[in-house]
Amino acid sequence: MPKYEKYSKEELIAIVEKQDTELSSKKYGLNWDAEREPEQVVLDCANNLPILKRVKEKEIREPKSNGQEDNILIEGDNYHALTVLNYTHQDKIDVIYIDPPYNTGNKDFKYNDRFVDREDGFRHSKWLNFMEKRLNLAENLLKGTGVIFISIDDNEVAQLKLLCDNIFGQDNFVAQITWHRKRGKDNSAKYLSKVHEYILIYGKDTNELVFNKINLSEQTLTQYTNPEKDLRGNYRKLALWRRGGQGGSKSFPFTTKEGISVPSRSWLVNEDTMKRLDQENKLVVIGKGLYRKLFLAEHDGAIPETIWLDVSNTANATDMIKDIFGESIFETPKPIELIDRILRIGSNKDSFILDFMAGSGTTGHAVLELNKEDGGNRKFILCTNNELNGFEKELREKGMSEKEIQEYGICRKVTYPRLEKVIKGYKKNGNGEKIEGLGGNLQYFRTALIKDTKNKDQVRLDLTEKCTEMLCVKENIFNLKIEKEDYKIFTSNNGDKFLCVFYDLFDESFGEFLKEIKKLKGQKKIYVFSIDGRVDRKLFVGVKGCVIEEIPQKIIDIYKQIVKMNIPVKADTIFLEFEKANKKIFKEKEKDEAARILRIVLEKTIQKIAQKNNFSIFNNNRKEEKIATLNDKLYESKVFNKVQWEENKTCLAIGNNASHGDYGDYTIKQVENFYQHIQNLFNDFGI
Repeated sequence: MPKYEKYSKEELIAIVEKQDTELSSKKYGLNWDAEREPEQVVLDCANNLPILKRVKEKEIREPKSNGQEDNILIEGDNYHALTVLNYTHQDKIDVIYIDPPYNTGNKDFKYNDRFVDREDGFRHSKWLNFMEKRLNLAENLLKGTGVIFISIDDNEVAQLKLLCDNIFGQDNFVAQITWHRKRGKDNSAKYLSKVHEYILIYGKDTNELVFNKINLSEQTLTQYTNPEKDLRGNYRKLALWRRGGQGGSKSFPFTTKEGISVPSRSWLVNEDTMKRLDQENKLVVIGKGLYRKLFLAEHDGAIPETIWLDVSNTANATDMIKDIFGESIFETPKPIELIDRILRIGSNKDSFILDFMAGSGTTGHAVLELNKEDGGNRKFILCTNNELNGFEKELREKGMSEKEIQEYGICRKVTYPRLEKVIKGYKKNGNGEKIEGLGGNLQYFRTALIKDTKNKDQVRLDLTEKCTEMLCVKENIFNLKIEKEDYKIFTSNNGDKFLCVFYDLFDESFGEFLKEIKKLKGQKKIYVFSIDGRVDRKLFVGVKGCVIEEIPQKIIDIYKQIVKMNIPVKADTIFLEFEKANKKIFKEKEKDEAARILRIVLEKTIQKIAQKNNFSIFNNNRKEEKIATLNDKLYESKVFNKVQWEENKTCLAIGNNASHGDYGDYTIKQVENFYQHIQNLFNDFGI
């Protein structure tokens, strides 16, 4: 009680009433304080537009990988990177793997540039804020057939499961993997030696999701024997009857060609199949049981199981870092065998893989290894910050400049060098065995922000000038062919695709641009600056094999959607409009303008209430949900009671009438009631 001692009786009553209201409206699932301390990097995107800047000197291009498309490494906050990727790669990613901070309270999770410790009363709320915003953006990136794998441990696994159920849908939950992460036992543990972690798996749409089978483990291989020395090799016995089943069309007695009779049972195959297996010498009778021989040679892989005991461990992962760098320079790497298993299950040879919490770069390493093994053309995008992990003070005391200090961050000191070494080759432990390079190409980018000013035309001009490198990422085309003041043309690695960007507002050099693109033989993606979001396609008549898109309006539209999705509706904006309505009603007696203003206030209030109760204000098509639909959803989930729901509908109807000029359909008294209803919502939901 100490923190409430200074509160007045009225203030305490208000707190109790607010809590009662919230408890009465709770639905099953997660509820947390999402607004007490918003995340600054998220708020940055309300007034700034994220872009990418290419670091050309860090490009890696191996001659043996000339025809392959490029992999991408992005240095910067992953929220800003994901915002950009929502424009460049929406609905394009096949597999996402992330290893987020586990929120142990031991300096593993930073929120607003401060480590979150165990004593922080909002420790879990901050972590959920952090994860929710990024998973919202990640969900947009997955193809309909895509899948996300998320590493986690006991600290947040329960909360993460509920959060993912809300974002991806309970029906799209695939499995929770338990894997053996630790070599040996922890005899210092207070209760039990924890040697496991989890991986949560969700599909974008499990109706579309297809997983690959995997090679048999050593443990499974021991089940394949050959007691009678069958020339076809080892086999395992599969029971052919349905245990506990009786009757049905597959129930019949059976006699083998050797004359062994088996009584009637409910079989897993029909009689014709049974006869075929018998003719192929693939039946074994043991007692009253009939078994099929499944030969190892005809085995097409095993369905992955949910307990992984054979994917190496974190100690081996640390040993690999030592092999690559000659020292242990990253504390918590994941074993490459773990990511390899994920890729074998969830990817195909042409998959796009994203890891936006890339750490030491294990995911990129695993992609390159698997491509080397099976000749695949998988591509990866890795995102990681350049966090210094608490060494800033020590480095500054050595007299280093800020520029020098940045070279000690994770991305520049660990992630990029690891990828460079495994692509080009390296000496084990720095001076030992020569490890051959895996090949591959890499482009390096850093995130940056453009100020979103009130001058919208200037913002469009600024964004167009700076978005070219985002367009290169979008098309995976990076080789500059022609560079002029008003346009640029890039070509793909194998020269069959082109990226053409035209910037000139006044079309002074358009004829020259058109002449150049007509020379190009291959597919052409043409981006043209437009102040009003429109481009006259007739201008490109005669240009073969081209797709035209205006810039930058689509980028701006996507960014606005993300802001509305992840940044709560501002209460002060609602109150400002509410005060305007107060003046119109009670001082000027202007019912029509007041009704129009109140409709806007009510819409924002319903959205605010939805966000406070962890409802998305967007529908499945990534458009803002209609307010009437959102009102119904909140009622169905018992956030709104019946009276609030009905009043919302009545007031929205008045607002619609005012917007359409039907001023005779409501009275000043009804508008006053409209105003009072909104005031009641403010009080009931603590706005």
